[in-house]
Amino acid sequence: MSRNAAIDWDDLRIALAITESGTLSGAAAALHISHPTLSRRLQLMERRLGTRLFERSPGGLRPTAAGEEVRALALRFRDEIAGLERRVGGRDDGHDGPVRVTAPDAVSEYLLPGVLAAVCRTHSGLQLELHVSNDIVSLARREADIALRVTRTPQETLRGREVGTVAMAIYAPRQLAEAGEAAAQPLRLPWVGFDGGLACSAPGNWLARNVATDAVRFRANTLLGAAQAARAGIGCAVLPCFVGGSIPELLRLGPPLDELAQPLWLLMHEDVARVPRMRRASAALSEEIASSSRLMSGLD
Repeated sequence: MSRNAAIDWDDLRIALAITESGTLSGAAAALHISHPTLSRRLQLMERRLGTRLFERSPGGLRPTAAGEEVRALALRFRDEIAGLERRVGGRDDGHDGPVRVTAPDAVSEYLLPGVLAAVCRTHSGLQLELHVSNDIVSLARREADIALRVTRTPQETLRGREVGTVAMAIYAPRQLAEAGEAAAQPLRLPWVGFDGGLACSAPGNWLARNVATDAVRFRANTLLGAAQAARAGIGCAVLPCFVGGSIPELLRLGPPLDELAQPLWLLMHEDVARVPRMRRASAALSEEIASSSRLMSGLD
């Protein structure tokens, strides 16, 4: 094969996936191709370019200087292609078609099932796809079309609306809550705490200020994990009211904690917001989420 043969977008996607995952197996999974196929494609690319793009080691693959140049080019191409898709995608599709929604695990598990079911019933032309992720999924790169995010500071480059308020409260396993002293002295009970990024979140900071470290018997790095730990009887947990209020094995101790209430935002990239089916989906989701406002705010 000629060393002067042009590098194509598939080559760039492969190099970028390997750089981001650090392993051939991770890149193969991300690209939905087999490990042998990916390895062969990388070898062909390096042979065509006449240089190694990655240094192999027991810990994975690290880009060489040439690999970093290919990565930079791939990122520029990816951003340009995503921008083009946002600007022209769906212009002639009318009000029907696929819509990719992303939301964190707790929202996806406890709030969205009824919302999505209602939208599917009343808007049969929309084909909804749910991407569950606690990470910030890029709307600019069209990894999703609509994002539901619990935040006080939505990204300024995105368009959206505040569709509700997520209240949080203390929830205890029934066997602890019915012990008599629980409601009066919940801070003396065993607790479920947070780990990872949640340890620095608003509920994580509340726990650090109010609950003794030795009272925390278990830690979870997601709200869904904390909810399941509380459900299993490990201890009390600070949970969104739409989560804790949906679990029969838990009882709320006291009113919602006002300082922890946060808005729920429905967000889209400005280019995507011009597409008719996205506007239709946004309006439908907003309407159905509004019907769950009492559950989110802890009034039910």
